[in-house]
Amino acid sequence: MPASQLPVFVYGTLRPGQANYLRLLAGKTVREVSASCRGRLYYVTEGDYPYLEPGEGTVTGELLTLATADYENILGALDRLEEYAPHNEESSDYLRRRTIVTLADGTQTQAWVYFWNCPDISGESIRSGDFLNRGK
Repeated sequence: MPASQLPVFVYGTLRPGQANYLRLLAGKTVREVSASCRGRLYYVTEGDYPYLEPGEGTVTGELLTLATADYENILGALDRLEEYAPHNEESSDYLRRRTIVTLADGTQTQAWVYFWNCPDISGESIRSGDFLNRGK
């Protein structure tokens, strides 16, 4: 896999079984493993979506290795969903960044992660760090 084809760490509606996973990623990954990254997770109730900000804390999710043959198309679809414009980051809702993620066995690797870029919108803290357990 080329260095530019990093896996993607997902923490919300792109996680397996969630609506955007089913719409954009089902059948397009070659590996899915539990993982975590550093940061703070929030939830916007009006839109029913989470966002991640850098910081202390642990965010739970999955590390998805995308199918190599269709990598650019899949990543482009994720960028559009997250309203990330690589050539116009200041107006992007999320920013896609290389970040270190930790697998369940303690192994660390680099992955793409979408971080929040809309300071004028705030959500409720997800103290568990897990979007699937946001009410706990």
